[in-house]
Amino acid sequence: MTGRLALRGAAVGAAGGIAGLIAGALAIPTGRTWLEVALALAAVALATLGGYFGLRESSRAVEDVSLAARRLASGDMGERVAISLGPAAGLTQSFNAMARQLQTLLATVAAEEARLRAVFDASADPMFATTADTTVCFMNAAAERMFGLAPGTGLNRPFIEIARDFELDGLLRRAIADGQEGVTSVITFGAKRTPLRAAALPIHDGGAWSVLLTLTDLTEVQRADQVRRDFLSNVSHELRTPLAAIRALVETIESGAVEPGEETDAFLARIRQQVDRLTLLVNELLDLSRIESGALELTPEPVDLAQLFAEAVSLMAHRLEAEGVAAVFEGGPMAVEGDRAALLRVVSNLVDNAIKFSPRGSTIHASARDEGDLVAFEVRDEGPGIAESDLPRVFERFYKGDASRAGTGVGLGLAIVKHLVRAHGGTATASSPPGAGAIFTVRLPRRFVGQRAPLSRTA
Repeated sequence: MTGRLALRGAAVGAAGGIAGLIAGALAIPTGRTWLEVALALAAVALATLGGYFGLRESSRAVEDVSLAARRLASGDMGERVAISLGPAAGLTQSFNAMARQLQTLLATVAAEEARLRAVFDASADPMFATTADTTVCFMNAAAERMFGLAPGTGLNRPFIEIARDFELDGLLRRAIADGQEGVTSVITFGAKRTPLRAAALPIHDGGAWSVLLTLTDLTEVQRADQVRRDFLSNVSHELRTPLAAIRALVETIESGAVEPGEETDAFLARIRQQVDRLTLLVNELLDLSRIESGALELTPEPVDLAQLFAEAVSLMAHRLEAEGVAAVFEGGPMAVEGDRAALLRVVSNLVDNAIKFSPRGSTIHASARDEGDLVAFEVRDEGPGIAESDLPRVFERFYKGDASRAGTGVGLGLAIVKHLVRAHGGTATASSPPGAGAIFTVRLPRRFVGQRAPLSRTA
């Protein structure tokens, strides 16, 4: 109220001063003309009008800045004000400069958030960020898939309500309570008892984010460990069996239980057979090790798969005849660029595998088809097929399905096929349609894309 009275008094005083000037001008003193009086009055009027318009322009600029500030606060980052030409010019220019800097800053923050979201969503590991009371404030796409949630529906809910696992919730709360170091544990989660590595890491100066929880599925790790254990067990078994047979035969001969002659020769032949089996096993293990380590040197050249199949069949003609099995190639020539010796071994191993499961009187069918940049080579037998549970593991070292455990092979042939094909940049797959036997398909790049052997140097 006091300020308003003061402004009113100032206005009255200013009016009185102007009136006094006019009155003084009208009382023309001696020596002054009417022209001088008119000029004085005009000057007073111009000063009054200039002050009025100046105040009006400043008031309008302040109102524009105030309105633009409210729009910025509501999220309109493109809001700007017109540059004033009066005393408020500096204010409007400074406001626009501030608005541009704010827009740039928010755009940078939005870009950082988008990149962070992309990194989190690209991760196959479920991730959660929670507040200090375990309310979920962030979860990536993998976490939403793991718990079967639609995007965004898991936010602002207690973690226990989403996870429904007290062991995970307890680990999260320990990390929040500790506040310094992370907490890590391996748990089994859900009805399928999925093995998970849970790591809860406190976040310092993270605002609402108090702790980050990451879940890593250890299923593949445990499967790889099981494969390693199976490999060691199978190697031990494959080595122990022929060694035990050789030992028994040698001890029998040493004991004098057999007379020199045909009986001894038969024992020696069996010993030689077991030694050959051991030699084959060791050689295949060494070959597989070289292939897996990348030490195999490949020399690509044009290779016709139809001719390669005919060569493999010729090498196994005695076995095919003994088993009463035929082998035919259906189709014409089909060439790829690859290492001839390696691809011959691939085809031979596929034919050998098909012979083992082909009933007498059946036929092994092979074909090659054009798939653009790839060539698909297929070998199909008319045997009992492969159980669905065995299909994912048929290319593992030493793996044998129930139907093949009585076979004579050591279980390395298909593993060698897979790795030789990979060395060529291709793939090997198996399928078993009901009543159609087993089908093994190798896809090879038409042009060689693997690692070539170094060129030999001449002196």
